[in-house]
Amino acid sequence: MSTELKYLIALTQIDGIGPIVGKELLRFFGCAEAIFKEKPETLSKIKRYGQQLAGGVSNPKLLHLAETELEFMDREGILGMSISDHRYPEWLKECPDSPAVLFLKGGGRLNEEKAVSIVGSREATGYGKEFVEELVRELSRFNVAIHSGLAYGIDITAHKEALRNGLPTYCTLAHGLDRIYPKKHTKFANQMLAEGGWITEFMSGTTPDRENFPKRNRIVAGITEATIVVESARKGGAIITANIANTYGREVFAVPGRVADERSKGCNFLIKTNRAHLLQTPEDLIRMMGWESKKSKLIQTRLFPDLTDNQVKIVESMQSQDQLTMDELVHVLNRPISDVSTDLLLMEFKGMVRQLPGKKFELCNQ
Repeated sequence: MSTELKYLIALTQIDGIGPIVGKELLRFFGCAEAIFKEKPETLSKIKRYGQQLAGGVSNPKLLHLAETELEFMDREGILGMSISDHRYPEWLKECPDSPAVLFLKGGGRLNEEKAVSIVGSREATGYGKEFVEELVRELSRFNVAIHSGLAYGIDITAHKEALRNGLPTYCTLAHGLDRIYPKKHTKFANQMLAEGGWITEFMSGTTPDRENFPKRNRIVAGITEATIVVESARKGGAIITANIANTYGREVFAVPGRVADERSKGCNFLIKTNRAHLLQTPEDLIRMMGWESKKSKLIQTRLFPDLTDNQVKIVESMQSQDQLTMDELVHVLNRPISDVSTDLLLMEFKGMVRQLPGKKFELCNQ
């Protein structure tokens, strides 16, 4: 039994101590156990949430609850990851409101090289389902992990197609790992456990209450580098997820639909307001994410006799790396960022380099 994990779980159960405040406390005290060992009268002096914190650490029921949860996890083979755990998803770790503790059941490792979240309407049309199936089939060529929320419609279509194509797939749940909701999807959820798994921040016994779903959606948005919306009304969980992904600075894609179709109004709105990239084919996503097959990373500089000496050095620097950020190039070349930026722009015009999400650059295929 992990002592620190026990105290960390107990910390998450204190009323008024959410993910942001919880992580602030961990940074200040160093660990959750230190918080519970501190005198309540000292904790009560902390501004804003001192009284809730002091009352929580004085409540023996919370530690007992955490011990019971650890026993459940041990029986069910569930992994509990603190925010400082190397197994915690790196993309999610960057989010300001990421859970201090994340629970995973399954054989997946959650830090795959490529991963996307696919969300959409529970009342998906044949058009939406077919698009998801084609998209996941194409992504299987690049071994992309598929995340979603196990809901009816687009979510379960994405999970099922990932299973059919041998891709790791994860469902993030709005309840504890002692149940599956909707129950009808238990068969597919169980199939995910081999290479993917079930994810939640909620303890066992937590039911899928309405207020838990937006919390679930932020994890879906934050756990991957891109969120794809396939069919959505103007309001709903998929739009919430897309908006959260935008606030995290992630790539968002939306599949367009007919103007009068209620299940496409959300996607069309995201595209119209520049909150999502237009996604018409799987190749659009693959190109934007820089996942094309790289037949040759080498560019023969003699094919571009008009390159300056500095531009040749950029090519040589990038030939040994898959991708480099602007800051990395500036460091390697020891040149002003304005000069490097200008050269990269000119080289983009010549079709030599391309810019990728996250302000990264790579050499184009030849």
